[in-house]
Amino acid sequence: MDEFVKKEMKKVFHVAAFLFITIFFILPYLVQASTYFHERGHQKALEKYGIESYYQVNLIETVPSFFNPHVDKLGVTKFNLAEYKKLNKYQRADVNIAGIVSDLRFLFLISIYLSFINIYMFYRTRFTKKPNLIWILAINWILFMWLLALVQITVSNITNSSGDILQLLNYFEVI
Repeated sequence: MDEFVKKEMKKVFHVAAFLFITIFFILPYLVQASTYFHERGHQKALEKYGIESYYQVNLIETVPSFFNPHVDKLGVTKFNLAEYKKLNKYQRADVNIAGIVSDLRFLFLISIYLSFINIYMFYRTRFTKKPNLIWILAINWILFMWLLALVQITVSNITNSSGDILQLLNYFEVI
């Protein structure tokens, strides 16, 4: 094998290793971090109405839980359901919506970052002869994958029968 082929195979290996590590290790922990803030939103709303709650992060089971189709495996806030049902409908809506608002904040921040970094990347490639964009592309890839995962999780949370919105509608006895 000539030197060129070896060099190209090494590049392919590095890219494949990067993709493997980001998808199977980094992305699950990023989703776990956003899940923590989602659940923290519920907890703050519950605390506002005097209901104790807790959420337990399990960093050891993060990776297998990420690939498990059961949404509650990444974590669910535990609280006294009887006390929750005593709240009026606006207070219950506040509690249920708090997690989704947290998700939307993450989606907004990641989208803004990706927009600005890609504008920067465009101008850097346009006006410099040899731009070094490897790290920017790597961060873009990770954030884009996180953005896709968060969109899917947020949609599931809104449409799934155990998600925040349908649970709220069940408590209102609409469904």
